[in-house]
Amino acid sequence: MTKRIAVIGAGTAGATSAAFFSYPNHFQEKYEVVWYTDSNIPTQAVGEGSNLIVPKQLLHVMGFNYNDLHEVDGTFKSGIAKYNWGKRNTYYFHDFVPPAVGYHFNAVKLQQYIAKQIKDKVTQIFENVSDNNIDADYIINCTGRPKDLKDFYQFRAIPVNSVHVTQCFWDYPRFQHTLTIARPYGWVFGIPLQNRCAIGYLYNNKINTMEQIKDDVKEVFEQFGLTPSDTTNSFSFYSYCRQRNYVDRIAYNGNASFFTEPLEATTIGNMMLINRQVMNILNNKTDINRANKEYLFTNQGSVDMISLHYFAGSKFQTEFWRHAKSVATEQLLRASTNSPFKKICLEAIAQVRAGTPYHEVLKIKRGEYGTWGMPSFVTNLRGLGIVDELEQLLLR
Repeated sequence: MTKRIAVIGAGTAGATSAAFFSYPNHFQEKYEVVWYTDSNIPTQAVGEGSNLIVPKQLLHVMGFNYNDLHEVDGTFKSGIAKYNWGKRNTYYFHDFVPPAVGYHFNAVKLQQYIAKQIKDKVTQIFENVSDNNIDADYIINCTGRPKDLKDFYQFRAIPVNSVHVTQCFWDYPRFQHTLTIARPYGWVFGIPLQNRCAIGYLYNNKINTMEQIKDDVKEVFEQFGLTPSDTTNSFSFYSYCRQRNYVDRIAYNGNASFFTEPLEATTIGNMMLINRQVMNILNNKTDINRANKEYLFTNQGSVDMISLHYFAGSKFQTEFWRHAKSVATEQLLRASTNSPFKKICLEAIAQVRAGTPYHEVLKIKRGEYGTWGMPSFVTNLRGLGIVDELEQLLLR
């Protein structure tokens, strides 16, 4: 008997979930997918950069390839250029291992592209529905940010809670990597698309004002020769994940499941990991308790990776950076009791101290933590300049 999968939500999480379950692959049976969307609920055009998981998943799920990037204003992502992080270096590059690349994309156009690709494979119903009035064997709830956080863990180690985004239009992309720039009041991302560069300033609205942010970001526009437009977006947020993401016949995805600031572009990759875990549950390859443990481990890994940057600090001696350093130190002290995190950090520290060439680091057979493998840990610990300080913390 064919199982019915219901997906609720029209955003990136809803679209990628509907696509995932509508395309059979080597380990799943055929499912009937019903996709519930409500045009009266606006989707968020955020999460426009990816890690290395995304291109592979989009290819396997719907055949999305390099030639399709123009459909979503997309560009290749060769890595992440990091400016002003740590106190030793003003710049380093977190490169992706060739030939692998990530993507930058217009989130709304990706959602529209997916909807067009799967329109004959799913039943799309334009209704505002809830979990308890859907007839389905399994439900993927992608209904966006929760109204309250009583069933969630909040990541208090993340020191930013607001963002101001400015679109800078151009005739062609001038670089093929993400920018992450530490600034006095937080940090700035730069996402290059075909026709625009999104510049977003993440900050803490309890420490700094919007007026300070708008004034300081002018230096970024000038540094990269960008012309800001009047197309802007500002909002506040929490960083969180669910205490239990898989409950009976329901799984949550997208902002209904988690939100972590975009420093390492983990969002859409983690969305796809949730869908794969649902598939494992449906095929009896895992159980709900184990799936929830792995979910929490993945989200914890994302927070630990991000905290390494705030632990390193920046060249700016401001109230924001003192706060960021403090909460990151507390986070990494807790993480130091986590043996996988501690082990991979200490191994990476040893490689940095030994001066192991990058191509030799690639040969080290080691599992990932968060979304970083050994090459990423070595590159970032070296670039952030925190080898000695982190080792002292881990060995306390």
